[in-house]
Amino acid sequence: MAPAAVKKHTILFLAANPSDTNQLALDREARAILRELEQSGYRDRFQLETRWAAEPLDLLRELRKLKPTVVHYSGHGGTQGLFFQGSDGTARVVSTEALKQTFGAAGASVRVVVLNACYGDAHADALLAHIDCVVGTPGPLGDDAARSFAVGFYGGLGEQEPVATAYRQGCAAISLEAGGHAGVSRDVVPEPAPDTRRPQLRVRRGVDAERLVLTADPR
Repeated sequence: MAPAAVKKHTILFLAANPSDTNQLALDREARAILRELEQSGYRDRFQLETRWAAEPLDLLRELRKLKPTVVHYSGHGGTQGLFFQGSDGTARVVSTEALKQTFGAAGASVRVVVLNACYGDAHADALLAHIDCVVGTPGPLGDDAARSFAVGFYGGLGEQEPVATAYRQGCAAISLEAGGHAGVSRDVVPEPAPDTRRPQLRVRRGVDAERLVLTADPR
């Protein structure tokens, strides 16, 4: 009897860098994630799907189509929402409420959301109504810091670490690469307090992120 095929967890990488926003190295971030997963011990458990110049409706479409376990948004953000790309190439803000409604309607498969954008943490509480774990930064997020966190975080997931451990490894990677500095911000804003530059892990009540290991079979 042939061995059963390994079930894969899909990581949906949504990238948006509208023409009227500061240019970011989102391709380097996606490449770094892919490389880290490919070098991990459980690389056969993950499938990275990238979507570029993401428009608002792409989130809904890809949640329905791919049924991902992890959704990773990379781009610009603010306290009112995330900056997706409009049909004319300029920024379209997707509000916190719209994000919450979309994940509630089509995100049943999603366990983890990573908002690698400035002020991503502003949307965490709303998303926790539907998502087990949400990672976001309270303030500005540097381009280099975003990439370093992704390397540490997905490298941890790929080595069968729990989400909480992978998160700590992501924060450690920022310190290793940046020497405690977050680098150039993804948005031009006043200099924040140092702790607002670090991603925060928010966990839904009743979920133990210290035990949540994504290399188990998809639910």
